[in-house]
Amino acid sequence: MTEGSSREQLFSTLLRYQLSASSSYILGKPVMIKFILENFSDENIRILTWYTPLEGLKGKIFKVTCDGKEIPYEGRMIKRGNPTLDDYINVVPKGSVSAEVDLSSAYNLSICNECRVEFKGRIHDIISGEAPIPQERDEQRWIDIPGNSVVFQIVSS
Repeated sequence: MTEGSSREQLFSTLLRYQLSASSSYILGKPVMIKFILENFSDENIRILTWYTPLEGLKGKIFKVTCDGKEIPYEGRMIKRGNPTLDDYINVVPKGSVSAEVDLSSAYNLSICNECRVEFKGRIHDIISGEAPIPQERDEQRWIDIPGNSVVFQIVSS
């Protein structure tokens, strides 16, 4: 096992995300999805919020499928330079951070019987302990983390 894959395997057992949603939403109203990122380790873990719900919807971070058809992302895309300290969030030992996003602000959701939402599961940089936060893109260390998907309906009223 390489150093990168063993590191990814370690963090995938220490970090997990959880999505939650209502069972149904009304067409044309906000579709709020809650994202919780949990740290099961005994140390602080700093996460680059880019491409996660912790920064809002600023890219294609979800796979949204309604009645078996994938819905394209229609929100804004952001070109990025190098991250700063403000782009990271600390997740305390045995703690969590959370955010809510409105899917309807970036996806054209029509009436459907089953809408499934999955977070892509990638954290684009993660730092544990007291290591300095990288400033250059080529120093970033990404990992994929496990989590759940949510299912709901979009109804006319």
